Amino acid sequence: MLLIGAALVSSSSCGFVDEKRFARSVDSMEKAARIAEPSDGTRERPQEIGSFTFDDVHREGDLVYFKLGDHSGVDPYGYVWSPKRRPIDDAEDAVASSFEHVQGHWYRWSDSY
Repeated sequence: MLLIGAALVSSSSCGFVDEKRFARSVDSMEKAARIAEPSDGTRERPQEIGSFTFDDVHREGDLVYFKLGDHSGVDPYGYVWSPKRRPIDDAEDAVASSFEHVQGHWYRWSDSY
């Protein structure tokens, strides 16, 4: 029973930890967003920005994606900087994207295949 309680505390505090990491990182992330280039699929590389190590940071139109979790068996997720509009799912592709507002121009993002 103690193990189950510890697992619940651990899983429920994960969001809190990410919120604190995001708060410490948001200024550095915004600087990176302002200079991000479009993705051509050849330059994906890990980047340390603030308290995060992102698998990739790239621009798609007016959105900048900060990608985490794109590993075998895990759908990509992370953050999106969108200064002009609320991001929406592109219904024309086979990927279901979801966006949750965090603060200002920032959204949590995840894809499902």
